[in-house]
Amino acid sequence: MFSNFTQNITDYNPSAYAWVLKMSTQVILPVAFYISIFFFMMEVINVAVPKSQSGENVQLKDISNAFMRWLIAMAAATAGVSIFVFITMISTGAINLFNQSGTITDAMLNSFIPKIKLPDNPLSALGEIFGMLTNPGKLINTAITGILMYVLCLIAQIAAVISVSVIIYLRFFQLYLMALLSPIPLVSFASREFDSIGKNYLKYAFAYAFQTVVLISVMWLFSYFAQPTIDVSGSLSSFSELKDNWGNALGSLVYAISYIVMIWQTLSVSKRLFGVGA
Repeated sequence: MFSNFTQNITDYNPSAYAWVLKMSTQVILPVAFYISIFFFMMEVINVAVPKSQSGENVQLKDISNAFMRWLIAMAAATAGVSIFVFITMISTGAINLFNQSGTITDAMLNSFIPKIKLPDNPLSALGEIFGMLTNPGKLINTAITGILMYVLCLIAQIAAVISVSVIIYLRFFQLYLMALLSPIPLVSFASREFDSIGKNYLKYAFAYAFQTVVLISVMWLFSYFAQPTIDVSGSLSSFSELKDNWGNALGSLVYAISYIVMIWQTLSVSKRLFGVGA
């Protein structure tokens, strides 16, 4: 799964990328060209009207400046898919920096499997286990709590795996779709009045590309906060308090819910990084 984090749109689905590149050039770019003429005309009007109202003459440099903006906008639209490849390359580079030590693996998703802290003195623990056998209430209480913690945490792990897989799929689908349609918003750079369309579009592109960076950050950071532990290192009779056992189990459930929520909030966090709405 984590190998997908370092993939660009060129190699995640090569067939989809080839289709996006072809359709963007043959279908979307011609449409964007005609739209760019409108933006060019609006730029000329926005320059000429104020000058004519103030009694100034429209100079050739005013028209040439508008024409240069139009050329730059068309160049950006023509390279729209390549721009998305470059943006995604930056995000994959960030993932590679995270993984310089090679520690990013699927094992990060196992952070919710409870650790069992065993006693330091096995003989003493063995004696207490035999003692618990004479008290079925304590034994059942401990067993139920341990099993419950494992079940809750395994459910959380399965939900996390599914969530991450869905998020990665949706992220790449959005990037392919945005790359396909990119020539249309990028021609808005031909007009100062409408160039916010292209700017916001690129901000969203960065947000989707960097969602994996935020996702890795959340998963790695959360592994330090939420590692449920079944502690049997002390006296096993300490498990006689039912509320303590169920408190541990409910604590694991809270961690699990928080983890899933944070995973699905990664896109919102990534959008805030680049100043776009949720």
